[in-house]
Amino acid sequence: MSVGRLVMLDLKVGVRGYVYPIYLLVALAYGLMVKAFPESYHSVVIPLFIFFEPGLVGFMFVGTSIFAEKKDGTIGALSVTPIEWRSYIFAKTLLMLVVSLIAATLIMLIGTGSLEGLSYVLIGTFLVSIVYTLLGIAISSKYYDLDDYFVAILGVMVLSLLPYAHYHGYLTNKIWKVLYAVPSYPGLYFFKAAFEEISTDILMRSGIGLIIWSVVAYYFARIRFYKYAVEGLR
Repeated sequence: MSVGRLVMLDLKVGVRGYVYPIYLLVALAYGLMVKAFPESYHSVVIPLFIFFEPGLVGFMFVGTSIFAEKKDGTIGALSVTPIEWRSYIFAKTLLMLVVSLIAATLIMLIGTGSLEGLSYVLIGTFLVSIVYTLLGIAISSKYYDLDDYFVAILGVMVLSLLPYAHYHGYLTNKIWKVLYAVPSYPGLYFFKAAFEEISTDILMRSGIGLIIWSVVAYYFARIRFYKYAVEGLR
């Protein structure tokens, strides 16, 4: 089965199970929440909400999707059917990417009433969504219970939000420079570029950093998904 057909199948299942409609409703809620803030705060809250949507919410949603497909035997069937399990990973990532781009656009349009700077936001969303979707696949593959996965979600959430605290001057010790290696940090520069001047050099380095993270996350997802989800090892 091709990646395109897998995407359409996953979309039908996700819509039937209200996964993707809920995902977009969350984006709508974020956009409405932004309107409650004065315009001077948009450069702070919008990058945070946009990251939550393609990043952390996507990370959680792809994990719950994999849990559901483990229980109904969809993933287990990959080991005995002609479906290429790598195509499954690509299909999941592609669908979450498209939904994330729509969600980011909704947040910008509803929250600001404008699409100015949207190109930066979409580039950042594109890269961040790939990284966190692949990480979600990689990490959730080992778990069979949402309660266990919740611990991983909290860990990823805390680590991913620390760069925002560092960027805004709350973590000043030099040791916190290690946070530049967290994928949410380069994503933050793209989201901030819609509201303030960010040099081309920084954006280029941020883009390269996220591409490297994408490669690492894919490698991580490929190994763990096959080992724990397809083969069913624990």
